[in-house]
Amino acid sequence: MSANVGFRCAQQIIRLLLPIVIGVVTSAAEQLPRIETNPNHAPAGEVRDGVLTIWLEIAKGEWHPEADDGMSLSVYAFGEAGHPLQNPGPLIRVPQGTEIRASVHNSLPVSITVHGLADAGMDNAGLNLMPDAVEQISFKATTPGLYVYWGASENEDMRQRHGIDSELTGALVIDPAGTNPNDEIFVIELISEIAGAGGRETLATINGKSWPYTQRFRYNIGERVHWRWINATNEPHALHLHGFYFRVESVRAAGKVETFSGDSRPMVVTQRIPIGGAFDMSWSPERVGQWLFHCHMLQHMTPPVLPSLPGLSVTPGRSQVHHPTAMEEAPGMGQLVLGITVPNSKKASPSEWHPKRKLQLVIKEREGLPRYALELHGDTQNAGETTTGPGLIGPAIVLTRNEPTEIEVVNRQRQPTSIHWHGIELESYYDGVAGWSGSETQIAKPIAPGGSFVARMTPPRAGTFIYHTHWHDETQLTNGLYGPLIVLPEGEKFDPSTDLTFVFSIGEFSNLQKLALINGTPQSKPLQLRIGKKYRFRFINISTNNQAMQTGLRNSSGPVEWQIIAKDGIDLPTESMWRTKAPITVSVGETYDIEFSTDTAQDVLLELLLPGLKMRTSQTLEFSKQTTAEQRK
Repeated sequence: MSANVGFRCAQQIIRLLLPIVIGVVTSAAEQLPRIETNPNHAPAGEVRDGVLTIWLEIAKGEWHPEADDGMSLSVYAFGEAGHPLQNPGPLIRVPQGTEIRASVHNSLPVSITVHGLADAGMDNAGLNLMPDAVEQISFKATTPGLYVYWGASENEDMRQRHGIDSELTGALVIDPAGTNPNDEIFVIELISEIAGAGGRETLATINGKSWPYTQRFRYNIGERVHWRWINATNEPHALHLHGFYFRVESVRAAGKVETFSGDSRPMVVTQRIPIGGAFDMSWSPERVGQWLFHCHMLQHMTPPVLPSLPGLSVTPGRSQVHHPTAMEEAPGMGQLVLGITVPNSKKASPSEWHPKRKLQLVIKEREGLPRYALELHGDTQNAGETTTGPGLIGPAIVLTRNEPTEIEVVNRQRQPTSIHWHGIELESYYDGVAGWSGSETQIAKPIAPGGSFVARMTPPRAGTFIYHTHWHDETQLTNGLYGPLIVLPEGEKFDPSTDLTFVFSIGEFSNLQKLALINGTPQSKPLQLRIGKKYRFRFINISTNNQAMQTGLRNSSGPVEWQIIAKDGIDLPTESMWRTKAPITVSVGETYDIEFSTDTAQDVLLELLLPGLKMRTSQTLEFSKQTTAEQRK
C-alpha cells in the first residue's frame, strides 16, 4: 500500500471517529467543549520519515479570553483530533523540506473555507469544507518563514472577517533546515463589531488572552530575546516596546518576505504589522524593572468592549475568586499588552543622581475645549513656537544627549494621569506606566490631582521622541496631553529656523467632532521657508488609533521628493536612507525624520491623510529667497 493510499484510508477512519473522539455538542452553550489558549510552544501532529501528518477539527467551543474561570465566549476554533480545541489553533511547525499532510474535519453546521495550508504563494482558493465534511491537503514546506492559516464561514478576505469565526486562526512555521530556533510565537486575533478599522466594540488578544491575563515574561539583562508576530486580525497594528530598541529581522507583507541582516536590520521602538502579515524581532534587556510591549492603538490597549454579533454569545464568569483587573495592574489597560520583568540579580545599590537640568511640566485644566493646557518651566533652551490656533499640543521639550535631566510633572487637573517618555531609554520607575513601571518592590503610582512626579532621564542618543499621557483615557489624548521630545547631540542648540517638528494627532474640537491636526490645529498657518536651505522635518504620530496615517509633499506639479534619514530617534545608516516621492505611512507611536531642500521658489503642501477615518489636513510651506520677516529687517 502506498503512503498516499494509506493516508486516504486513515482519513476515512478519522472522519467516522472524530465526532466520537472530540465529543462535540453544540446544542447549548453550557455543553460546548472548552477551548484552551495556546502559547504556541508545542508543535502539533506527528513527524515520521520527513512527513508531518496532522488531523485538524473545526468546532464551536467555549473560550475564556481573560481568567480561566472568568467570562466565556462561544466561538469557532481549530483543534487537533483527540485533544481540546485551541485558540489560536494548533501550531504547525516543521523543518524546511518537510511534507505536510493535513486532514481537516468541519463539525459545524455551516461551511468553512480554510486558507493558508500551503507553501508560500501557493494558497489559491483555499480548502472548502461543507458541514460534516473531511478534506485533505498535502504540500511541501519549502519556503522558510512565519505564516498563518485561518478559516471563515462567509468571507474570503481576512480584512472582512469580524464575526464568530474570527478566532479560527493558527500559526504555520517553516524553520530553515538545520536550525534549532529559540523563540516565542505570538498570534494577534480580534473580534469586532464591523470589518476593518472604525468599530468601537472589540476584543483583541495575544495567543488567546487579553491583558492582564496575557503571557508574562522574565528575562535577565543581556539575554537575547527572539519574538515572532502574526497579525490574523482585520486591521493593522502598531506594536511598541517600552524602554528598549529592538531589531527587525524580517517582515512579511502582501505575500512577500523581506529579510534583514547585520546592521541593515531596522532598529525601532514601534513596528507596524499589516493585515495577515508577520515580522520577526530580536532584542536584549539592558536595565532592570518592569516593561511593556503593546499595540499603540488606544482602542487595543484598553479593556475590551465586547461586540454584539449574531451567534456570538457571552457568558459571565462563574468564579467567585477575585482576579486582578487591568485597572489594578496598570490603570485602564487591557487587550494587546504583554508584561516583561527584568530582575535585579546583582542587587546593586542605587547610583547617586546629580541632574544638570531641572524642568517642570505643568498640566492645567480649563473649561471648554481643549480641556487641558501644558506649560513648561525652567527651560533655558529656545525650542521655538510649535503650536498655532487652539494649541491642542504641549510645548516641545528639548534635551541634550547624556545630560542628566529631571522633569517634574505637576498635575493640576481633576483626574489622575501619568506621562510616558516614548522611545527614551531610562529607568523603569520613570517610564510612566502607573501601577506597573518600576521594580517588584517599588511601583510608580498615578499622579493624583494636585500631585506631582519627578522623572529622571539621561538620554543616551539624539533623535525625535514623544511624551504623552499613558492613562489610557481618550479624553486626555484628544485634548492635548502630549508633545514632541527632542534630544540633541552634545554642544548643539535647537534651531527652529531649520529644524521643524510636525506632530500629527486627532483632536476633540466639539462633543460631536474630532479632527486631524498638525501641531495642534486643523488649519495650520503657512510656514515661510528659504530656498537653498536644508531642513530637517520631524514627523510624530500620536493619534488615538490611526496606524495608517500617511504624509507626503506636493507642489503644483505633483509629489515632491524628500529623503528619509531617521526613524524612532535612530539616524539611519547612509545605505539605509532612501529618497521617495511617495507618501510614507507614519503609524501611531512612530517618528520619522526627513531631510528636504529646494532651489526653486514655490509653495509645497505638506499633506496628512487618515484613510480609516477619511480625515485629511495640510500645511503650506512657502519657499522664497527671503521670508517676510527677513524682508522687514
